Amino acid sequence: MTAKRTAGFWGLAATCSLLYYYTLKASIQTSVPVAVIVGAVFLSLFYGFYLEWPVTLGKWEGPVFSRKDLKLFIAVFVGALVSYWLSDGVGTGAVLASSLVGLLAGLLLPSYGAPIYCGSFVGMASPLVLNQTEIMLAAALAGILYILAQDVFNGFGGKLGTIACAGCILSCAVLRNPLLSGSIPAWDVGLRILVTSVVASVAAYYVNVRLKRGPVVGSALVGLVGFFLFARIFRETGMILATVSMCASFAGMSSKDRIPNELVMAVAGVIVGLVFMFSSPYMGGAGGKLGTTAFGAVIAVNAAHKLAQRLNGQKS
Repeated sequence: MTAKRTAGFWGLAATCSLLYYYTLKASIQTSVPVAVIVGAVFLSLFYGFYLEWPVTLGKWEGPVFSRKDLKLFIAVFVGALVSYWLSDGVGTGAVLASSLVGLLAGLLLPSYGAPIYCGSFVGMASPLVLNQTEIMLAAALAGILYILAQDVFNGFGGKLGTIACAGCILSCAVLRNPLLSGSIPAWDVGLRILVTSVVASVAAYYVNVRLKRGPVVGSALVGLVGFFLFARIFRETGMILATVSMCASFAGMSSKDRIPNELVMAVAGVIVGLVFMFSSPYMGGAGGKLGTTAFGAVIAVNAAHKLAQRLNGQKS
């Protein structure tokens, strides 16, 4: 049923486009060189959407909704509540909570590691945006979108976070809860963000693809190491860099079919770092924003890589 795939496709594409539109807007207002880069990424992102669209038109086999879909929904829902409870109730913080949930799910429940990890991103939402009751609505909406989007954008890191972000944003819209706003980091911190983003994305990709530990374990492990490492090394910017490490690790969840090697992943890491910085004034407190940042970066890089290959083929 193409309607199911189409709904999932546009749910992810719209959420990602919104974040990258805000990033472009902020970069135009503050830095022309960055605006040029983000503008090119924005165009490549839409080219990536165009390349992925035919997937929605493929032949459908089996029932529209299966019994497994209910289990996937429950996994997303439970992952969100556990992560939110750890972050807000226990006080671990969002990065550590999501990393723990993802790592345990990937190791103990690999069949449901992805939906549980997806739910954990919903649980990263700020209590200032969604309280303990309201997070249930976001978890339910994310669970629905997870089911709708099962067959689209597969292999792109950050897809799970984008699903979570869509659930949080829709919940805030329904509840009329405002999102938070931050400030764009200065370049002395920005350079650390860019380096951290490249290293974390490549490290997660290496664990995921080269060591064959899978995307969930690869991302969660890098996020966990980043949390403890940066918290000790950098006092003032430790949590920012730990968050960047988590954000970039989502890019590293990409499959080899989407991102062929570490060099291409490093390019995606640079984009993740820039978008992380220049999207700071917008969509703050929404769980899954970090994944959406990574999602747009890997789609844009994948599209640019395919375009470069096509052009080289024409020349030869």
